[in-house]
Amino acid sequence: MAVKIMSREQRDDALIMEVIRNARKQDYTPDLLCELQKVVETKYYYWWLMDMKKEECARELFAKDFSYYYNGYLVTEDGAEQAKTSKWTNSSLVTMHMGHQPMVWLMDQTHARGIFQYEDHHVSIEDGSVIETWMVYCDDFKKCEDGSWHISTMRMYPKQSDGRYRNPFPPDGWIPEGWEQG
Repeated sequence: MAVKIMSREQRDDALIMEVIRNARKQDYTPDLLCELQKVVETKYYYWWLMDMKKEECARELFAKDFSYYYNGYLVTEDGAEQAKTSKWTNSSLVTMHMGHQPMVWLMDQTHARGIFQYEDHHVSIEDGSVIETWMVYCDDFKKCEDGSWHISTMRMYPKQSDGRYRNPFPPDGWIPEGWEQG
């Protein structure tokens, strides 16, 4: 079976194929291999935060010009809001986020784009129901002056989903317990 994202938009397939082609053509130096690993670890750090229920730490992980797209549609341009929404969504679940087969295109010294095959396994705390999804992430990363990489654009393309999430958007005014504003 071929990997086919649900959006079925040619622009989305083209974006993913651009990363695959350019990542494969890169010439690596030891320094570039270190940068590649830092980009991959940035994405893995994001998923670890979700599973450790430390979504508030993702606020510093997102670049100042962060944007998040789901299946080709803009959801938010606010990293703090995305972190809060993740906190809401994950709060009723035992989560396991897993990324596979990263392909990272180091576009220049401060910009990268990576794709990740993704799967998750979540269990509802309330009733024990299971939710499993398969997606492709296609993210843009920026390197800051301190040398750390941040996610500037996060794109999620679903491939398949088994089970149902509750409403992923927190009620207006909802602030997680212990969540500091900012």
